[in-house]
Amino acid sequence: MITLGPDVLAIHHLSLRGDPHWRDNEEALAKLRGTPKALSIYTLLDLVGMVSRHVGERSGRDLYLSYLRSEEHTILFPPHHDSWEEHIDKVMRFLARGLNYRDALEAMVIESTPEVELYLSWKSILVGRVAVRVQTPADYVSSARK
Repeated sequence: MITLGPDVLAIHHLSLRGDPHWRDNEEALAKLRGTPKALSIYTLLDLVGMVSRHVGERSGRDLYLSYLRSEEHTILFPPHHDSWEEHIDKVMRFLARGLNYRDALEAMVIESTPEVELYLSWKSILVGRVAVRVQTPADYVSSARK
């Protein structure tokens, strides 16, 4: 399963046409349309915040509900931890790889979901720091053409 990063979805939902990644971003999402995809709850909540800030609170809430209802998107949740101590212990393993806390949370969800084969993001810092293949939308589009 392909999991989408918050940067990819932000460029799309905020229609950031001036972003240098816009064209490749939209082409990758167009290629994925109609196929099962995933995003973490952290990605969804980040996206809701961005849309709420730039478009309005109602749009953010509507976006949240549309993803929850989507048959094309699966929302991935982190493993449950019984205590903050256990949570910090698990997150430390990702922080030790050089990830910031937000990226560590994303990596924890991705790596705890065996169905995830590819993480689509513009964040090249994640390459080699998570246990799944990370690809930019541009690389995804390029490999799909071959």
